[in-house]
Amino acid sequence: MNRIDQELATLEEAIIHLAQEFQTTYSKYLTFLGQCVGQQLIMAAYRICTQGYPESFLNLSVNSKQQLQQSLRKLAQETQEQLPSLLEQWQESRSATTDDSNHDLDHDSDHDPSHDSENYEMSSSTEDSSWFKAPTEPSPAAELTSNPRNSIEKLEQWLKHLDSGITKTIQDVSVEANRLLHKCSIIPDKFPQEILEAAVKVEASAVETAESPNIIKIMMETKGDRETDESRLTRIIAIKLRLSEIEFAEPNLTPGRNKIRDLLAKMSQLKREYYKKQRQKAVAQAEAAWRASWFDD
Repeated sequence: MNRIDQELATLEEAIIHLAQEFQTTYSKYLTFLGQCVGQQLIMAAYRICTQGYPESFLNLSVNSKQQLQQSLRKLAQETQEQLPSLLEQWQESRSATTDDSNHDLDHDSDHDPSHDSENYEMSSSTEDSSWFKAPTEPSPAAELTSNPRNSIEKLEQWLKHLDSGITKTIQDVSVEANRLLHKCSIIPDKFPQEILEAAVKVEASAVETAESPNIIKIMMETKGDRETDESRLTRIIAIKLRLSEIEFAEPNLTPGRNKIRDLLAKMSQLKREYYKKQRQKAVAQAEAAWRASWFDD
């Protein structure tokens, strides 16, 4: 029994070390990913304004063009800061993040979401940006060090939340970029914003991919301006940033992604060994309990 306990303790130390490796790797990866997402966002917006709807963009005044570009640049800059902050949020203690989360809920209930100006400008504060909500979970290394029990499950859950946070952030950036383009009539006004948001969040196979990366085509039935006009199919193009396309366009992201895959493979191996030792311990405990309760007639 003591030998099994020692082997489990060794595995738990290895899992804590692995969690630290995940934190270090993701810290570098998310920092560079934030830069790449910002760059790909601007490129996608450029293609929509110059190739998708050039007439609509030309119809804007010089001031409106500059304001739109400024808002898109600001969104890109905020994204560069917010993706790395996903990891920073997890480096808080559980009690602190719980209190902050409750405070944010109270704050949001009093907050007016219609904070955008007519100039399509974004909020200057990252914390006040309505399109971004950071997850609030503690870092795995700190959590596992203080409470190593069920450590592999905790690490897996942390990674699941982190990946979900990355996906949601990229989706929210796409939604906000399309909102800016829709607000200044680059994307046609007759196309509802709600449908546009839904298209960004559905699986890639459910929408038509355009020739350009991170852009989708949507076909929607629309009615004419008069009641007698027949309905017709209208093609809409919009931004849909995809992690796979961003990583494909940025080879410098490949080493970080490969390192994460290697760590995931290492985690799978540790998981198998950890569960095997737990099983052995349960069997040994059951055998000991049987012997302790057995008596001869």
